[in-house]
This record gives sequence, structure tokens and C-alpha cells, in this order.
Amino acid sequence: GIPEGEISAFQEAEHWLRYFPPKALDDIAALGCGVDWRRSFITTDVNPYYDSFVCWHMNTLRKKGKIVKDKRYTIYSPLDGQPCADHDRATGEGVGPQEYTLIKMKAIELPGRLQQLEGKDVFFLAATLRPETMYGQTNCWILPDGEYGAYRAFENEVYVM
Repeated sequence: GIPEGEISAFQEAEHWLRYFPPKALDDIAALGCGVDWRRSFITTDVNPYYDSFVCWHMNTLRKKGKIVKDKRYTIYSPLDGQPCADHDRATGEGVGPQEYTLIKMKAIELPGRLQQLEGKDVFFLAATLRPETMYGQTNCWILPDGEYGAYRAFENEVYVM
């Protein structure tokens, strides 16, 4: 283990780089692995030569269209207020994002607080896991004491959820 008095030094990122690599070398040698360490180097911005190479490489690939930034589905943790990976969760590992289908149902009348949305296309959105069961739906029941929000969407549309 790490001595108690040394733990506070790990607040500095560079301390990790000084502390663990020699221990890793010892462990690998203890396993009997023959490794040529002459070409080993640190792959962080602590090594300015490697860091500038990585920056150049990534920028070059991005300019050539080989790297794109795109959206992807992820699990969001309301408890932590951020996305989380599978191994970040104490429970629920292996659970992927759940895909819902939203059904837009146009509001014909705008009673009560919805009157202020007069002149806009107002839709109630219902989420379902089985959109094939929604054909021919003519009614939408709303929890009278539920908390709903009205969200501006495309052009003149407002979604109530």
C-alpha cells in the first residue's frame, strides 16, 4: 500500500507519473517479462514532444475528415448529474440506453394555462416502447397533478411533456 503520509501528494497529477511507473517496471520484471525499456516514454502533456506530435496528428486527421465529432447514446446519471460509463455504476452494469418512441398528438383545444400558447402548434408527447401499439390512438390522458413542461421546438411547435 501507499504510506498514509504520501496520499496527499497524489493531488498533483505529476506525482502519479513519478510514483507508479517505477512500481510497474518492478512488477513486470517480477513476472519474468523481458522488456526493452529504451524506447519507453510518457504519453501525456508532461512530455512536450509527444504532446505536440499527438496534437499535430489529431489536427491533421480532423482536417482530412478522418475524425468527426458525433453524438452517441449514453447512460445519464441523475444522481451525479453527468453521463456515466458502464463500469461507473455500482448497480446496473450491462444496461444500455433504452430507446423510446415519442408520439406527437396535436392539442385541439388549449384550456387553462395552455391558452397562452394560442396561435402555436401544441403537441402532447407520449413515450412508448412499443410504437406498433399506438396506431389509431385518439385519446391522451394527463395526470391532473403531474408536473409538465412546455418546450419550444421547430418553428411554431411547442411540445408538452
